This record gives sequence, C-alpha cells and structure tokens, in this order.
Amino acid sequence: MNNRGQISLEYIIFSTVIIIMVISLSQAVLDENEKNMIITSARMGAQEGVDKNAYATYYNDTFNYYQSDYPRLLYPTDIDIVNISLNETSEKRLTINIAAHSNTKLSHNQKYIISSRINYYARRSITNTFKQKQNGLYYTPALSDNYEIECEDVKWV
Repeated sequence: MNNRGQISLEYIIFSTVIIIMVISLSQAVLDENEKNMIITSARMGAQEGVDKNAYATYYNDTFNYYQSDYPRLLYPTDIDIVNISLNETSEKRLTINIAAHSNTKLSHNQKYIISSRINYYARRSITNTFKQKQNGLYYTPALSDNYEIECEDVKWV
C-alpha cells in the first residue's frame, strides 16, 4: 500500500455500484410509500363515510329525498369496513376495492347509496392528502402525485 492518496480501482467500482443500487431502490421505495399513503388516506376517508352514515345527518334536499324514497337511511346504520385493497390497472392508474359489512338488512339501492358515500369520502381524502385540486364534482378520479385513483363499488360481505 502506498501513501500517496490514490484509491484503488476496486474501491471506485464498488462505490459506483453502491450508488447505482441506492438510486434504483430509492425510486421503488418512493413509489411504495405513495401507494401506502393512498391506501391509508382511502381507509380514513371510507371510515369518515361510514361515520357520516352512522350519524344519519344529511343536507336538507338529501333528507327530503331519503324521507320519501329511503326512510331506512334516516336512522343510524352500523357499518364496518372489512378490507381495502389497491390494484394497479395500468402504469399510472390504480383501483381501490372496499369491502364493508352491516348487520342491518339493506336493500340493493340502500347499499348503493351508502357505497357511493363511502367511495366519495375515500376519493376526497386521497385528493386532500396529496393537496391536489378537486377533479370533478365527486373527486372522480382522485389524484395523487403520480396516480389517478378510481373506486370500485363497495363489496358487501
């Protein structure tokens, strides 16, 4: 070994390989972090949608509509979010699937209305988490930094 401040070729190659690995892995980690943030904010939004249904408080026009067509929805309904999953449909599009359960007997239309509310709050929560502007009246699709996110109808189990 000499003391002239020179480094070996092996050290340069080793350092270059480490730097390339760190750069390539950091992109994957950042992408997975964004997906984790999407699913976490969707879970919080879905829970908010369930909570809104549990309170059974609505805007006046919605209340009048439910009073005439869906009086069951004017009373609190116990709903549990069972599962939320994320599917990659294309390179920049994701789909969220939410599964919910209720011990209350609900008609197909009542489940559809509750499903729409749950999905709306999930999309809104995602958009707000990433500080994106609202895309459409119902946040369809929800936007993150790199993805467009759609919600499938809630599956009732």
